[in-house]
Amino acid sequence: MRPGARVAWSVYLVLGAALAVYAVVTWLGALVARAPVLYGEGAVANAARLARDGIAYLDVDPQRFVAANYPPLYLHVASLGDPFVVGRIASIVSTLGVAGLVFVSARSAGRVVAAALALGWLALAPVAIWGPAVKPDLVALFITVLAVVILDRRRDLAALAGFALIFAGLAKPTALLPAAALGAWLLWSDRSSFARFAFGAALGVIGAAAMISLDSVPDVWRHVVVWNELSWSAEQAGLLVVVGMLVLGVPAGLAALMGGFRGARAAYAAGALAVVVLGGREGATINYLLDATAAVALGLGALGPRLRVGSVLPALAVAQLAVGTLTLNPLSLVPGRPPTTGAWADPSRTDLRIAFRVDGRFLVEDSGLLVRAGITPVVDDLFLWSRLVQRGTVDGRPILSQIEDARIDTVISEVDLEHLASAPAYERQRWAEPLVRAVLDRYRLDAHAGSLWIYVPR
Repeated sequence: MRPGARVAWSVYLVLGAALAVYAVVTWLGALVARAPVLYGEGAVANAARLARDGIAYLDVDPQRFVAANYPPLYLHVASLGDPFVVGRIASIVSTLGVAGLVFVSARSAGRVVAAALALGWLALAPVAIWGPAVKPDLVALFITVLAVVILDRRRDLAALAGFALIFAGLAKPTALLPAAALGAWLLWSDRSSFARFAFGAALGVIGAAAMISLDSVPDVWRHVVVWNELSWSAEQAGLLVVVGMLVLGVPAGLAALMGGFRGARAAYAAGALAVVVLGGREGATINYLLDATAAVALGLGALGPRLRVGSVLPALAVAQLAVGTLTLNPLSLVPGRPPTTGAWADPSRTDLRIAFRVDGRFLVEDSGLLVRAGITPVVDDLFLWSRLVQRGTVDGRPILSQIEDARIDTVISEVDLEHLASAPAYERQRWAEPLVRAVLDRYRLDAHAGSLWIYVPR
């Protein structure tokens, strides 16, 4: 390696390592605190608790709304213990596993380059923010990346890759887009490998069907498919693309120009791009960039010894990492600046001494505050409930009537409902207009504690 290239790669390695260590330490802090850090974790944790009894998708209490809008794989994994512990550990281990696969894919470039790419991937804002999430994204990502590496290096194990990709989809349905792209590539380029791939996928479908049947196929379909049919916006997809360019636009372009996207890696990149486009649906955020970040890292790693020749690529990667970090400010890394897209919730919320009774009924915007205390929320995903009520997919009366009759003990919002019209768009999406009217009519603001507005019956 030339001296200039060694210096450039060493700088990238040090910067990536520093940011990655900061991220991992922050993840471990969230794990120890056993607290929700991202919106929607409460809904997943609640569904995981219900999955222990096989009722996550059954809607056994018509007076409560359980989202359970993910397939059962991750829910059953998180149900093995406290979801905020087991589920978070599963995500952290999966995230570190993807970094390990990136390192393996770039070994031919030398340890310094491979380590820089792996740590640089961990340091990317979407990864730093979503790496420990109590959600299935990183588990699905690890399984997908593992399948890509298998197909890239050992096509004789295509059956294993096909089987794995089905279970990636059983963790999160968007993983089926890269799976379809990889299957189409094999069908076009290598029929014998495709036959093995299809055989493994067929076995995976049988296994997935068996797992789903442990719950209830019609109920799983309603929660995972019907309830996820939310509107798509080209504007939101475009904004996600802009964020993606800020985070990894230059490395992605260099990987493409230098021929890093070939074979399985090209198919995966196409599938990852499809996931980004799908990110225009309501509720999508920078987690829809995770496959793209992994695809770019694998594409760069495939360049092998050519990465060691010049200093341009690592220098541009350093600049890109700095731009993405300073712009998105993941995990409040830059003091004095509020985080932007995909920010973690205010950690001080969990320090508040709110008198939650185990037998009480509470409507809380972030249901994770209840679930971590062992209390079943009335609505575990307010965003999804509001969207489905607005679309007429579910009946809002069972919840609205409890508000109108003041049968809910406390309503806790992360926005002043009196001034919801001036709140950010994501807040307005979480609070359906009929619900806001009912709360303001029957409840009064009792306290404003930190980032929480607490309402009690008048």
